[in-house]
This record gives sequence, structure tokens and C-alpha cells, in this order.
Amino acid sequence: MSRISGVSAGYGRPRHRRREAGAVSVEMALALIGLVVVLIALTWCLGLLTAERALGEAARAAARVAARGETATATTDEARRLVPAADVGIAVVGEHVTVIVSRVVSPPGILARWGSVRLDASSVALLEHPS
Repeated sequence: MSRISGVSAGYGRPRHRRREAGAVSVEMALALIGLVVVLIALTWCLGLLTAERALGEAARAAARVAARGETATATTDEARRLVPAADVGIAVVGEHVTVIVSRVVSPPGILARWGSVRLDASSVALLEHPS
């Protein structure tokens, strides 16, 4: 049997093939880790969008309550009914009431290193005058 530059006669494969045997497995594992991190980040962003939408709805509902002339406690309770951990601010300027609802949201798992995000939404309503 003769050998020809890196190829053993009879098999037709290069000699260095054994050194690369697990390379594809390692590359696939690294790619999967990256994919999982990206999916977690996308899920986090979707959660932020959902939280922002809930804050907007809470601000609108609370502004409607405040516009009817209800107390600040009733307005805050309405906002917290929709977003339990929310901070609520109420301001009356002239004939308008502004309600600001905010909340701190923290990412899950290893994304917690990114830090928390403070989301807020506001709504303005015209005060109703009793008839």
C-alpha cells in the first residue's frame, strides 16, 4: 500500500479528518446558545410591548374615572385594578385631568444584567361638569 500526500491508499480520506470530528457539534451547540439568547430577548421585548399596552389602558380608564369627578383614591384603584404594581400620578390643570401610570419591569433570567426598564403611559381627559 502506498500513501499519496495525506491520503491513505484504499480509503480516499484525508488524514486530518479525525481532528475535525467534533467541530460541527461544537459549532451547533454555540449556534443554539445564541439562538436561545435571541429568543429570550425577543420574548422580553414582546413582554415590554404587552406591559406598555396595559399601562396605556390603565391610564385611559383612570382618566375616565377622574374626569367624572371621582376621588384620587378611586382613580388610583382603577389604574391598579388593571396594572397591580403601578405608580399613579394625577394632575388637574384647568378643565383637564392628566393621569400618568408607570411601572418598573425587570427582565427574566440572564437578561436581568441588562437592568430594569421604567415604562409609563399618560392620558388626558376633559373634566365633566355636573348637569
